[in-house]
Amino acid sequence: MPRNNRAKRTKRSAEPEELDLSSLRMGIRRTEIKRGVEYTTQTSIGANAEEDKSWICPNCNLQISKGLSHIVAWDSVRGVETRRHFHNACWKSFQGQLL
Repeated sequence: MPRNNRAKRTKRSAEPEELDLSSLRMGIRRTEIKRGVEYTTQTSIGANAEEDKSWICPNCNLQISKGLSHIVAWDSVRGVETRRHFHNACWKSFQGQLL
């Protein structure tokens, strides 16, 4: 009789773990370098902001309203005090320094 080399299937009795979406809502942090300045960036969906909260993009000077996906960037040396909110496309084209 031929030998069967396939692994035997086991039944999965444990239920899958529930996903923690809070870290996804907070965004993924990255480090980017633009013109020799190191920035820490984080994506944001803006859903956790207060109802009347909005930001002004420093690149195009247009409003970023609550619930709009955008990039939050700050100078890694000076810290979160330099934090600014950018439209996604504006951050890609941004080449200045955060003031």
